[in-house]
Amino acid sequence: MSYIHRPHDNYYAPSESLKHLFEELVVQPFEHNLPALAADVRDTKIYYWEDIARILSQGQSNFDDVSFDKASSEYYFPKDKVSIYCVHHMPRHLFGSYHIFTNCLTPINENNKVVFIDFGCGPLTSGIAFRAFVGQRDITYFGIDSSQTMLDKAASINTYGPNRYQEPFFDKFELSRDTDNLVKLLDRYIENGDQTQILFNFCYFFSSPTLDINNLSNPLIQIVEKYDQHKMCFVYHNPDHRSLSKSGRLKMYGKWEKLKTNLSAIRSQITQSGVETFSYHRLINGSLHNNAKAYYEILCDEEK
Repeated sequence: MSYIHRPHDNYYAPSESLKHLFEELVVQPFEHNLPALAADVRDTKIYYWEDIARILSQGQSNFDDVSFDKASSEYYFPKDKVSIYCVHHMPRHLFGSYHIFTNCLTPINENNKVVFIDFGCGPLTSGIAFRAFVGQRDITYFGIDSSQTMLDKAASINTYGPNRYQEPFFDKFELSRDTDNLVKLLDRYIENGDQTQILFNFCYFFSSPTLDINNLSNPLIQIVEKYDQHKMCFVYHNPDHRSLSKSGRLKMYGKWEKLKTNLSAIRSQITQSGVETFSYHRLINGSLHNNAKAYYEILCDEEK
């Protein structure tokens, strides 16, 4: 089932079934719990973007804590903040991920099993995009996010699936708040040498101010060393670096560069990179967001 439509080049919209998912699990809770903010978003009031950015601390809020917004004198509970995040950020990340997977990622052998490890998974955003990209095949999904509220949202979206609870997006589905048990989880789904392809996805992950690259590198190095016979691919996806301040570029891209350096000592890879431009349908009011940009890098093994 195709649940992402591409009406024109680089323009993406959800299928009817995906629209139902968004409406029931994202839009309706947002409009019910936050009617004033929902009205501003629906009417595209010029200040709503600033309000959302402030409430979510530029997307870096602790989504498991209650926040008080001085500007509006409002308290925002974890589920509220997750709803705001989904309405505003989920479409761009979803269609951006799908755009990069379909236009930049080497096609995956349809006979191979795939393990998709999604760092900073949020509400299953890149997971949906990846499922749309590869279609129906043997996929194991690992979602990692520091927020339990986000993981709960990811679990509910996975259960809803592409067609209203008839089937989940992923049958083999694991969620975790850290990477400590990642190697043990992989052992349950991979046999060394069984040609399972491992894909590591980092969509808007490196903007986290608390991210410790050394802590992240350790389990990845263990995986790379243990499954050295398997083809691996690393996908980095963040805002177009040219649109960021120098400090913003250093914070995000500098961490990614350090991770690549840590991995390069034990893995030879080919790098592909660039800036991709795409347009997408907003969840509320159905307007078209033109010319969204994303910087990506893809590290894949030399031919095995």
